[in-house]
Amino acid sequence: MLGKFWESLGSKLGEKWLAVALPALLFWVLGGIAYSHSHGTSWITDRSGWLRGQPVVVQVLALAAGFVVIGASGQIVERVTFPVLRGLQGYWWPWLDPLRRLLTDRRAGRLRSLEQRYADLAPLIENRAADTEQEREYQRLDAELRRNPPRAAQHMPTRLGMCLRAAESEARDKYGLDVVKCWPHLWAVLPEQSRSDLAVAHTGLRRSAECVVWTVLALAWAYWMPWLLAVLLPLTWIVHRFWVIPHAVAYGDLFRASVDLHRRALYTSLSWPLPQTPAAERKSGEELTEYLWRGSDRSDVQFSP
Repeated sequence: MLGKFWESLGSKLGEKWLAVALPALLFWVLGGIAYSHSHGTSWITDRSGWLRGQPVVVQVLALAAGFVVIGASGQIVERVTFPVLRGLQGYWWPWLDPLRRLLTDRRAGRLRSLEQRYADLAPLIENRAADTEQEREYQRLDAELRRNPPRAAQHMPTRLGMCLRAAESEARDKYGLDVVKCWPHLWAVLPEQSRSDLAVAHTGLRRSAECVVWTVLALAWAYWMPWLLAVLLPLTWIVHRFWVIPHAVAYGDLFRASVDLHRRALYTSLSWPLPQTPAAERKSGEELTEYLWRGSDRSDVQFSP
């Protein structure tokens, strides 16, 4: 049994190290290629020849040092990914507020035009008078509007921020429940499978953001290979648009589903009275949020047995 345990543990550690170290290895290999492009490849022969002439201990230490550099750089990027992800969402320093307001207003204006077009198509869809193109446009608008928070106070300056904020704020509009305030409590009552699925989805989002970090860092190698700018700048946009955003959409959809399916477990776990109608649930959700966030001394609420 212990042998199987350590084998499993070693396999998981190896997978984790590979996930962290592989992008770092590619980063340093690209740096070596860029340096060789500028200075020639003789330095590789010189270094390898010097290393072959050293004792085995020195060779092993040099190899270990290489692994340490690769692993350490991977860990550093992994650590900075969370603040980078926050930055990609639009959570910026206060001195960037003018830019934040400008971009947010632009997104709000675009959202109003989408809402207007959606409202224009709605009667055609309801009366079954829309043609194929109009139905496709309506479905596209419906999906896009769902990935943007409807209230102006929730708007963010970036597409990624709007997508994730829409998922976080939807429960408040539908059920009166502020999931951001209640999330630790809701997480505690989620089934293991739901928590695992959410963790996997969030890991995918974080890994995609790490790729953005690595591509931006790789711009440093353009000092020796200037044409890399023509490759890496579009690649950064491509990774963000076609990898980070889809992962955010998938995570947001799973986040919504977890709240939709398991929010009532939060009521039950807290012995809070379950709402009996959708209209009553909004008020109950607001009251439950207030109770969890600030406490309550109300005497008109009876805990469920």
